[in-house]
Amino acid sequence: MAEDSLPLPAWRPAQDLRPFLYGLGLLLVVGLFTTLPTLVLVLGSFDVAPQGERFRWGWDNWQSVLSDPAIRRAMGYTFLLSLRAPIGVALAFIIAWLLVRIEIPGRRLIEYGLWFAFFLPTLPLAVGWILLLDPNYGLVNELLQRIGLADHAIFSIYSVLGIMWVHLSLTVIPINVILLAPAIRQMDIAFEEAASIAGAHRLRILMRITLPLLAPACLTALIVGFVKSLEAFEVEQILGVPAKIRVFATTIYDYVHWDPPRLGEAMALSSLFLLLLLLVALLYRFILGTREGHATITGKTTRIRAATRPRWGWLASAILLAYMAVALLLPLAVLLLGTFTRLFGFFFMANAWTARHWLSVLGDPDFRQAFANSFLVAGCTACLGTLLYALLAWCIARSSLWGRQILNLLIWLPWAIPGILLGFSMLTLLLNVPGLSLIHGTVLSLILVLLIKEVPLGVQMLKTAIFQIAREIEEAGRTSGASFPAIFRRILLPLIAPMFGSVFLLTFVAAFRDISATILLAGPSSRTMAILMIELGEEGRFEAMAVVGVILSLVVLAMTAAMRRLQARVSLLA
Repeated sequence: MAEDSLPLPAWRPAQDLRPFLYGLGLLLVVGLFTTLPTLVLVLGSFDVAPQGERFRWGWDNWQSVLSDPAIRRAMGYTFLLSLRAPIGVALAFIIAWLLVRIEIPGRRLIEYGLWFAFFLPTLPLAVGWILLLDPNYGLVNELLQRIGLADHAIFSIYSVLGIMWVHLSLTVIPINVILLAPAIRQMDIAFEEAASIAGAHRLRILMRITLPLLAPACLTALIVGFVKSLEAFEVEQILGVPAKIRVFATTIYDYVHWDPPRLGEAMALSSLFLLLLLLVALLYRFILGTREGHATITGKTTRIRAATRPRWGWLASAILLAYMAVALLLPLAVLLLGTFTRLFGFFFMANAWTARHWLSVLGDPDFRQAFANSFLVAGCTACLGTLLYALLAWCIARSSLWGRQILNLLIWLPWAIPGILLGFSMLTLLLNVPGLSLIHGTVLSLILVLLIKEVPLGVQMLKTAIFQIAREIEEAGRTSGASFPAIFRRILLPLIAPMFGSVFLLTFVAAFRDISATILLAGPSSRTMAILMIELGEEGRFEAMAVVGVILSLVVLAMTAAMRRLQARVSLLA
């Protein structure tokens, strides 16, 4: 048959429209869950009608917020405290590089300790630092005065440096190591060996090869740290309020709990917060541009191993172990001792010790219910969330669906809402949308808000891992006739298994210890241990709160060891 007589291929509009239709459907679903809470806040910021009356448009809330000197001071403290983000990324990169690329002694113990530090609930550990560094009864100040090294309190945890130290030691450095270590571990060491053969020094290799290849992961860690520093609440509330240090989140919390509540101004301040974080997201996209990063896993043979142990490895290991002992074990040990004192924080009084606080908590049916709820909420959120986040990350990183860039922006939106306001927005929706009121006060409402809250971190981490995998690996499976589910399950998931496990663990612990996003949604039968802790603290039962915190920490220790062992096996199988 002549070439010009060949039949033209039939045009199949349904086939051509599928990327558009699937992309539009995905945008609608994701937008429904991520933009509705945002719209509630933005529209509420313009509502100037008294409570109970119909919506009335106005700018009064915004004028009140923008003209308030306290808001300007809160913004100043917020940005000052956010400096812990770049400091944390720099320190975490060094630690992650030492753990992955250098065989320093005790690196497994150090890595377990960092996971444990992140898993620990921040609230009880902050109370441990209060017991150590309170200017009135802190154990360190008390001991220094008793042995004659000081005649007054030297240290105070109620300060900018105190807040930054608690965050750096318990959250910022651990989470950044968790973010960066899998990316370094997945990078083929042949890149660095090639530079070494060419005569480059170890430091030059680090600056010219390792850092540029890991720039997307480092930038993601920096943005995560900056965003989390802006919305931090619990530590600032406990340590900042006594020193009159207020930030965005604590100011919003005050507005919500004002009598009567200043909800319009709280929503206006949250909308300002949203605008700021949208600018951060746009800056993130501008810096990365449209490039997909550098593929550090290719279709060729990949060699991933640590370098030989240098002579200074023992010194690095000693420094890190000392840091873990001071930052983690010391406040935890003091917190444990505090649970056995008759009067919380007074270790030197006569007849100071008792076990009655433990007996009271363990015999409380509310504690047993909260214990079960914590595992149920965290387990469901982690299982459902990790799979959904991986699918969304693939749609952004690999698919040809329409609206991928819009989808990426929508996924950032939950980070723009502080936890207390996200919970308030969800509460408003649950009470006013027909059908959703059925899950109000149940664990389902907690799982829903936590899935939304953790979607930015989970998607960004998994997207970074997918960008490191060369496209030809998936294309080879597609050429062989494998379907998308088969490629996703048998090719992609094994290659991103370390990051997949990290996201599962991070989602689990975030749901396990969350307070701000769930406290307004939890009912009497759906409280978690974290919510029970904050309620005990508000009632002034600090001894019982410390007991719950210690139990939570012990559970986390066992859970960290078990899950890290499972993750290591998954990595070996991959």
